[in-house]
Amino acid sequence: MPSLSADDRGIILPCPACGTANRIAYPRLGQQSENTGRCGTCKEPLPQVAAPVEIDSAGAFSNLIAQSPLPVVIDFWAPWCGPCQMMAPEFAKAAAQAAGEAVFVKVNTDEQQQIARQFNVQGIPAFALMKSGRKAAETSGFQPAARLLAWMRSA
Repeated sequence: MPSLSADDRGIILPCPACGTANRIAYPRLGQQSENTGRCGTCKEPLPQVAAPVEIDSAGAFSNLIAQSPLPVVIDFWAPWCGPCQMMAPEFAKAAAQAAGEAVFVKVNTDEQQQIARQFNVQGIPAFALMKSGRKAAETSGFQPAARLLAWMRSA
């Protein structure tokens, strides 16, 4: 499953036209249009974030949660977890269907134990929905993309 990366300032999004890595600042998520969100190299418009974003630092995570104008759906997972592996394609499908409506991020609980503790994750896969920097909902277990999206939209 292809995924995106992030740093302390934004999500790194490759340009579909030329492949250049572009940073979409967290406060600008969901604002890409004809006038904003253009590739720094070829000037083509950038698409909405439509793939899961791998979170590999506590700084990137906290900045995303604090600054994103879009809701953030968090998938707490680990590479050894069978249900997590089964969930990955459904999570990616949900991310694609909710492009521009929410940002879907993956937090590896083995590598980001501090974030998992912050959310009191007891079992995986587990999901949290953040809105305006606050936890709005949580659920756990395998979720088909349609059910995950319905949960996100109803919270």
